[in-house]
Amino acid sequence: MRLFDTTFIIDLVNGDPGAARLAKTVDEEESFAAISVITVHEYLLGVHLAYTGPKEIQDQLEKARRDMIPYQTIPLTTEIAEESSKVQAQMQRRGETPGLNDLYIASTALTLKLALVTRNAQDFRRIPGLKIETY
Repeated sequence: MRLFDTTFIIDLVNGDPGAARLAKTVDEEESFAAISVITVHEYLLGVHLAYTGPKEIQDQLEKARRDMIPYQTIPLTTEIAEESSKVQAQMQRRGETPGLNDLYIASTALTLKLALVTRNAQDFRRIPGLKIETY
């Protein structure tokens, strides 16, 4: 069971061989595949920043939504908020300032006991107890 970070969705769409292999494996295993609502935000934000014309933005938003269809979207919940506040406090006590989007994505994985699949493992290694899977 896995939670996929935004980097995975981007890499898969861009044809990254490692992401494609993992997607095939997950599909063959019929494994639970999810993304955080924060990943939805980051992915759609990328569309809004990359394109300028209203028609072009609309077309790309539709494509981006199709890219995310295979994944169950996990909303932020009270339990995830509680986990993220605990993790953020632990990190701040160590003098670290986590990025909030990464904190929410990691806390989603921790709360649901899912491995987090990402290319940017270094962004998440400081989060205690998080299982990270790279590709």
